[in-house]
Amino acid sequence: MTGNPQRPELIGQLAVIEGHIRGIARMVYQDANCIEILTQTSAVTGSLRSVALDLVDNHLQHCLTQAIHSPDPAYRDAKVAEASTAIARLVRS
Repeated sequence: MTGNPQRPELIGQLAVIEGHIRGIARMVYQDANCIEILTQTSAVTGSLRSVALDLVDNHLQHCLTQAIHSPDPAYRDAKVAEASTAIARLVRS
């Protein structure tokens, strides 16, 4: 993620998610309605998935593209395997 121009945007998204999670904790502490808490939890899950997709996209656009142009086939293979593992992990979650 070094030198990523998208980094400030991702940090902003994560800060919003952090605030949202604090709000959910406050709802639990205040014994709010379970359905309302679940709704907010679902919203956070969607936001986290969006961040994860942005990270995968960034990896494919920058890291993997860079690896493809590398003269080292072992490096290329390692980066492709790394991307494949990350995508599989995201799909399983």
